[in-house]
Parts: sequence; structure tokens; C-alpha cells
Amino acid sequence: MRAAILEAIGEPLAIEEVELREPGPREVVVAIGAVDVCITDALSTRGQVAAMPPTIPGHAAAGVVEEVGAHVERLRVGDRVVVAGTPECGDCFWCVRDQPDQCVEMLGGIFPPRVVARRADGAEVHADGGVGAFAERMVVRDIGVVAVDSELSDEHLSLLGCGVTAGVGAVVNLAEVQPGSSVAVVGTGALGLWMVQGARVAGAATIIAVEPRAVRRQLARAVGATHAVDPADGDPVEQVKELTGGRGADSVLEAAGPPEAMAQALAMTRPAGTMVPSGWETLSSTVTLPAVDFAISGKRIHSCQYGGAHIRRDIPRFAAMMAAGLLDAAPLVGRRFALDEADEALAAALQREIVTGVIVPSLPASV
Repeated sequence: MRAAILEAIGEPLAIEEVELREPGPREVVVAIGAVDVCITDALSTRGQVAAMPPTIPGHAAAGVVEEVGAHVERLRVGDRVVVAGTPECGDCFWCVRDQPDQCVEMLGGIFPPRVVARRADGAEVHADGGVGAFAERMVVRDIGVVAVDSELSDEHLSLLGCGVTAGVGAVVNLAEVQPGSSVAVVGTGALGLWMVQGARVAGAATIIAVEPRAVRRQLARAVGATHAVDPADGDPVEQVKELTGGRGADSVLEAAGPPEAMAQALAMTRPAGTMVPSGWETLSSTVTLPAVDFAISGKRIHSCQYGGAHIRRDIPRFAAMMAAGLLDAAPLVGRRFALDEADEALAAALQREIVTGVIVPSLPASV
């Protein structure tokens, strides 16, 4: 198969033929129809996450099961599937406590790195994040694969492996947004725009998008925001409070990354409201918060990893919501890339040129 391989941190990807290994117990081979290109993939190739070259980037995809290994029970050859970046083993300390977003096997796919293929010279190739989706096929653990009965395109289904589930999940699973409530979303990239859509579907009456880029503010309005705040127009905290009776929003979801964005998100959350941080800038970033607001305001801070999702429950239901038109993927897909254009896709994500890029391995280059 052809795959995009990160040979060294910060270097361009090499597109080459590799030999995919056979699936082992609890593994499946998936023919990839489309890959959701996340900014996390771009950061990983630049050494800001945990990539261990030579490795195949990519952590979210959609495709069809081609082969199953021993002891695979939920999946069959021919199933259309979504591959998620976060697995759900069902048996670990966190899974049995209804917290599968913290599944121990998430790191089990990274340390030690999973070997999934060999290069022509026999060198082993890893799967970044335990998945390795920038390829025509991949061998993945069945605990990170969910079968979906859907007529949606692979391009749209692939988004369920990352932004859709993380963003909408943050709204319904963690913030628990109620009908008629007020919601602010800080940062409206792919993740934030799915949060906006999630808030709309949840019935929020006031949805405020806080975003410095005019194009993304407009897009946020198009997918459900009732208001769009430009930080250049003044303190965004005060702007949000002005739109929420001076109190602050009932729920504030942060999807920007910089520490100051998290501090602002807490400040614009009303007393006894809920703040959900989900972005991060670097692995060493720290956040400084006012002690009084942090300690006695009654605000709930609910840390977010993949929207607190149960992938077997949430991916099929979010797919159904997309099929019903409640969630709209079309405005968020900025461009389809061929596998040979993987570097362009990563650059577009890093530079915020488009909201979401999708790699389609079957697509000829420059189309």
C-alpha cells in the first residue's frame, strides 16, 4: 500500500509503498476512504505531541473493513466504519467507571509505538497515535473502530473520528447544555464550530462565538451562532457578559488553545456555570487563574478529552444526526487532498487556511 511517512520531526512526508502487516488478535485492516486532517496531526509532525519516526500520521478516518484478526467480535469484513483517535477497551479502570475518554489503551497505542508496516528496506514503520491514517489501508485495534450504518460520504464520516465527536460531545456530555441556556465558544476552528452546532442542536437560546478571524465568525453564524464577538472590538469577556445580562454565559467551551483563552473562558462563565477547556498550545503550557474566581465562584471546570465520548454510543448517534441534517459537515470541509498532498493538508491546518481538510487516498494529486 501507499502511505505518507514522517521520517524525521519537521521534515516533509515521504509518500512510498510499504508492506502492511497482517492483523493480530483484536485488530482489523481498514481500507481508508477518507482521513480527517486535524491540527493535532500537524503539531505531531513538528514534535509537539508524541510522534516517533518513522511513523504514519493521522488519527481519524472512515473506510471499510477488509480483514479481521482473531477474537474480533463486533466487526465484520465489509462493514463501513469510523476510526477514532480515542479507543474504548471496555475493561480498564476508566471504562468500567463510565469514563472511556480516559481509556488506558489510548496511551497503549502510543507507548510503545505500534508497528504497522515495513519499508522496502525492512525498516519498521509506526502508527502515530496508534492509528496511522495517512495511508491507503491501516491495521488498527478493534477497540478504536466503530461500525456505522450510514449513507454519508466517507469525507463526512471521517470527521466523526475527531472534531464532530469531540465538539458535540463536549456540549452534550460535559457541559450538559440545556434548552434555552446561553453558551459561549472561544475559538471557532473545526472543534469550536462543532461546539457551536452542538449548542444549537441542544437548544441553547444564545450562542456566542468568540473568534478573531472574520471568515470564521461568519461561518459560526452560518452554522448556529446567534452572536459573534471580535476580540479586536474590546475585552471579549466584557462583550460576552454584555450579551448575557452581565452575568456571563451558562456554559463556556474553550477551543482555541492559548492559556489566555482558557483564562478568558473561565472569566466569561457565570457564577455556578460550567467551563469546558479543550484546547492546548504546547505540552508544557500552563494556565494562571484568579484565585477567588477559581475557588469560590461555584464554577465547574470540566476538562475535556474527545468530548467525554463513548465512541460506540456517540459516533453512531452523531452520524444519525448528520444524516438527518441536524449537524452539517459540508460548510466545515474546506478542501479534499490527495495522499500525495498530505504536506499541503498539514500546512493548511497549521496555518488555519481552511477549517477542515480531508485526505482522500483514491484522489489523484492536484484535483
